[in-house]
Amino acid sequence: MIKVDDKQLPWSENMTLSSVLKTLDSVDLCAVVRLNGKLVSSPNFDKTPIENNAEIQLLPLVAGG
Repeated sequence: MIKVDDKQLPWSENMTLSSVLKTLDSVDLCAVVRLNGKLVSSPNFDKTPIENNAEIQLLPLVAGG
């Protein structure tokens, strides 16, 4: 199992950050995530493997000024 924010999701072999995000709703504005405490930006989502028991936090873009 992996944890995405407060949801528990099943883990599978060869899972990437990109494949996890494709299964979730409303992540279009998510350009950065925290994977096990480390920041990962969207250009690296396809090549970032997800290990069993990973913890992922979605960090949506916030604009302002």
